[in-house]
Amino acid sequence: MKRFALQAVVLLTLAACNEPTPPAAPRSPQADVTLPQSSPQYTVTDIGTLGGAFTQAFRVNEAGQVVGGSTTSSGDLHAFLWTQGTGMTDLGTLAGSTFSLAWGINNQGVVVGEVNLSSGHTRAFLWTAAGGMRDLGTLGGDDALAQGVNNKGEVVGFSTVASGGPDHAVVWTAQGQIRDVGTFNGTNTHFRTVNNGGTTAVGSDNLRSGGHEHAVLWHQATGFQDLGTLGNDPSSGWRVNDLGQVVGFSGTATVCCHGFLWTNATGMVDLGTLNGPDGTSDAFDISESGRVVGSTTTSADPNNTHAYIWSQTTGMQQLPDLPGETDSGGLGINEAGQIIGFADTPDGRTHGILWTPR
Repeated sequence: MKRFALQAVVLLTLAACNEPTPPAAPRSPQADVTLPQSSPQYTVTDIGTLGGAFTQAFRVNEAGQVVGGSTTSSGDLHAFLWTQGTGMTDLGTLAGSTFSLAWGINNQGVVVGEVNLSSGHTRAFLWTAAGGMRDLGTLGGDDALAQGVNNKGEVVGFSTVASGGPDHAVVWTAQGQIRDVGTFNGTNTHFRTVNNGGTTAVGSDNLRSGGHEHAVLWHQATGFQDLGTLGNDPSSGWRVNDLGQVVGFSGTATVCCHGFLWTNATGMVDLGTLNGPDGTSDAFDISESGRVVGSTTTSADPNNTHAYIWSQTTGMQQLPDLPGETDSGGLGINEAGQIIGFADTPDGRTHGILWTPR
């Protein structure tokens, strides 16, 4: 995970898809992705860096606060908090580390993420303006990572255990206790986000049969549920909203991967791409109103991905490019419609981007 947030989270899609392709399966239902004549209108803002050449923005809350990771002038990656008024603030690291990355923020400004220690181990952190950064602890093992925090202050992620074996999904309570949620199928199980009620979380599990990743949903009352695929392994769940709608990406009968929207009523629905069924896409966040953001290849540029927004009404629409970009992706959205993500440029820089509706 040290390659600066995997050099844009889109690389997670590619890494997950470097698996042998099983025999083709029937194509899953596909959402309407008709592209309207008019593209959405946004102001595109480069949110800057901490002095280096790389910024990756992951989440934006309802106050417009953005978190992610950015390189410093010395080349180290540090977690940051950005606001329109103050710009980018370096959240620092824990003692013995030069690497930190913020994955999540709630509406109270509580930030969670990971710190890579000089020992090579990873620890989960929680940061507040009043208390700074602190280690959330583990289940007894050496490693933990926090990726999501809800408005109750509950944090989700994963931890290793003292006895070794697979990673366990965990919930850290608002009071700081760590709860072992266990694993699905006895394999590595990671939570990425939790709803505001604290009753539903989503993430992924390495299924025992072949080790392929599958999206999993967890309910406090009923436990884990395998969300399946769009026809081929792998699949990965990234966000769940308070309506229980889940987004992520999955292999299809022909390619890896397409973004999906899962609901209890419809199951996993293919969001498609902007260059047909053999293009690729992903989905990384969903608002309470059902708007989805991610990246997709396009008919004009089938070899690179570009940020999009999707809704049931409009289908998939490409977001405006940063001038000169080679590729981009949307990674987070708030209820005001602000979208955060990244854009790469030919000079080798990765830019944190904020799209604000006009």
